[in-house]
Amino acid sequence: MEYKLVEGKQLDARLLKIAEDSVRGAGDGRISKQDAEKILTLVVDGNIYSAVEHETLEHIHKNYHWTDAAWDWFNDQLKIWKTKFEKPIQMTPAEISKQHFSREDVLTNETDREVREHGLRSATNETYQDHDDITLIVRLADGKRVEVTSNFIELAGQFVELKGGYDIPVRAIEKVEI
Repeated sequence: MEYKLVEGKQLDARLLKIAEDSVRGAGDGRISKQDAEKILTLVVDGNIYSAVEHETLEHIHKNYHWTDAAWDWFNDQLKIWKTKFEKPIQMTPAEISKQHFSREDVLTNETDREVREHGLRSATNETYQDHDDITLIVRLADGKRVEVTSNFIELAGQFVELKGGYDIPVRAIEKVEI
């Protein structure tokens, strides 16, 4: 993936090029449904909806003009695809330990990271006291979402240790459910 730094954010250069070409073309300076189809095709290739793609689409929405039909169609199609893509796969701690995780943090802003950190600390305390089940939603390197449940977690630096000694990098955790 090629990146372009815009307003301090790392964005997908290919998506930006499609948007720029779309408004620069022979039309009325707006992204058409045909252009939206090109953008969606690029987003869904490889069945990965990365944080960079999400940030890039937000940037394109805010900074480029779309026809109403194109925007409505694009949002509908993206929601349909994300619904299928976003449903987490259930795995055991042993199964998830054999997976590959993203090198980049799956959460793109500091507030979400702070919420995750607070959730992990609360979950650690909960499993020490009551041994309640804690569910973690984890994003794998291939973009798939995984749900793993454990009645013991321990926060150890940049990793979370699950029951049985299985480690997950904190950067791969999207959500903590207590």
